Amino acid sequence: MQKEKIRLRKPKPSDLKEFRNVFDDREMVKQLAGYKYPFTEAEAKKSLKETIRLNKKGDYYEFAIIYKNKFVGMVVLEKPTKDKKTFTLGYAVGRAYWGKGIASEAVKRIINFGFNKLRLKKIVADNDEDNPASARVLEKNGFLFLKKGKRKKGKTRKNINILYWERKR
Repeated sequence: MQKEKIRLRKPKPSDLKEFRNVFDDREMVKQLAGYKYPFTEAEAKKSLKETIRLNKKGDYYEFAIIYKNKFVGMVVLEKPTKDKKTFTLGYAVGRAYWGKGIASEAVKRIINFGFNKLRLKKIVADNDEDNPASARVLEKNGFLFLKKGKRKKGKTRKNINILYWERKR
């Protein structure tokens, strides 16, 4: 029997130090909306507190990714459609843990949660075109590429290419 590689659980205030360490990474946050570098302790505390609050609402599901008993990232289903049958997937794993299959496994588990527990019909996702590793995570988990678009990003508000994906039940 293979030992469980990761587990997902709701984030908690005691995750603060590891949460900040994961997201206080200039290269990583270039790929993420809602985070900036440096990620101060005050910003991390506020962000974690907001995540915990949103998790209690019932239309937002963000989980801590735990690998070898260590907090290494987050995975989320958010931004539901009005009928709550389609959610948007997001995920991030600390750079020290890239290339270990952790993001792929976390996405697999949250997809199962979305389709089996929430009874979703569809999960959508997007990634920056210059992040092929993220596209591979989606492909491995059965997402189909839909289209390429543009979005303004960062302080410079420059247009970047975005790839849009979906996975149906």
